[in-house]
Amino acid sequence: MLFRSYLLTIVGSRTLSTYHAGALRKIISQLTYSPLVIASGLARGIDALSHQAALDYKLPTVAVLASGLDTTVIYPQSNLKLADNIINKGGLLISEYPAKSKPELYHFPKRNRILAGLSRATIIISAALKSGALITAQVAIDENREVLALPGNINQVLSQGTNQLIKSGAQVLTDANDILKIYKLDTAPETPLKHIDDALQNQIYQLLRIEPLDLESLAQKLKTDLTSINIAVSKMEIAGLVKVNYFNQIEII
Repeated sequence: MLFRSYLLTIVGSRTLSTYHAGALRKIISQLTYSPLVIASGLARGIDALSHQAALDYKLPTVAVLASGLDTTVIYPQSNLKLADNIINKGGLLISEYPAKSKPELYHFPKRNRILAGLSRATIIISAALKSGALITAQVAIDENREVLALPGNINQVLSQGTNQLIKSGAQVLTDANDILKIYKLDTAPETPLKHIDDALQNQIYQLLRIEPLDLESLAQKLKTDLTSINIAVSKMEIAGLVKVNYFNQIEII
């Protein structure tokens, strides 16, 4: 019962954008010291990133499948290693279908109803105006669960669904504290600003506080040669200040 009371469902689009992926990882990183358990659907995109970020930040995670649990039918097969990692790290794979059941089209909305029903709150990270993520949100609303949506650029297709949810009454998700309040948990500790003596590293750090950037973009913005940027970033990685993210961009830790 205690385990179930801390389940948090996260869903979104199968297409990843740097904004949505970065926001998702940041929010999950802020949940590191909480007892929350991340639930998602093991699909490509936001689902897979939710599970992986949970593993990276030492949170347990649960995957609800639209197939059986046999390794030959787990969908998508490209996430089979991720499924193994979830189990190896003490998480769960859940399915209402026999072990060797292949995924059928009608399984996915049924899977979504389980995801919505499992948790006190469902987070929609990204969604087009017609998407499975919005179906999950509607089921959560129908089941009197909390729904939170990440706001986004009005010109971005993958933010149109979440912006529409907010207009319709969903809570705005801007950081982990919006989630922790629902579960009556202590707020996340603020990340202190780092003091960096090296001038170039400090400039890089200040730019990365705004958004993750690749090496070439850093060089262009700082009007500095790529070699100097590469050396500075390497030193920052060793010092634990930055890391390379899913999109091969540099982001602060």
